[in-house]
Amino acid sequence: MATKRQFCEPVQLLAFVLQKGAEWNPEVLCALENTWGPLRHKGALFAFDKTPYYEPEMGEGLYRGVVSFEKCIPAETIALEKARSNELELTMASAENPDMRTVNIDIGYMDLDKVVLPSYKRGPFKLYAGEGVWLDMLLTYAKGFFHPTAWAFEDFKRNPYQHDLQLIRERWRKAQKVKL
Repeated sequence: MATKRQFCEPVQLLAFVLQKGAEWNPEVLCALENTWGPLRHKGALFAFDKTPYYEPEMGEGLYRGVVSFEKCIPAETIALEKARSNELELTMASAENPDMRTVNIDIGYMDLDKVVLPSYKRGPFKLYAGEGVWLDMLLTYAKGFFHPTAWAFEDFKRNPYQHDLQLIRERWRKAQKVKL
């Protein structure tokens, strides 16, 4: 009889944050740290201007950047973190109109080979992870760079986050003492 192998490689918890304004909102950063602990890396913000998808809800002048946390998680717990990110978005919603988000937090993880974001929306290239969550591998890592998958969102295809993701990967690898 075969035995189940216990394997729990920690992954780097990160978030792609969409907000108004070209400077990090201190309230958003504080909320992120109160939810997931200290940041390991805070990336640059880039104009989110290739799609108007979020403008009806959040308005114009949107920027997105990536942050990582000192906290690492088992990959199989990402559904819990997705639920926490949605709850945080709701607590930060507009006081005048609670249905309007002021921030969009795409929580996810990075391992040595990829960046994965959980979603409550199914799709042809997403894998079901249970609890209503689908996993979307948006970037793969090879030969020193993160490469977008064919189905990645437009900003991931352009990948202005490349430099920040490389720094996050290297800092996480050193913190975990992961050998290549």
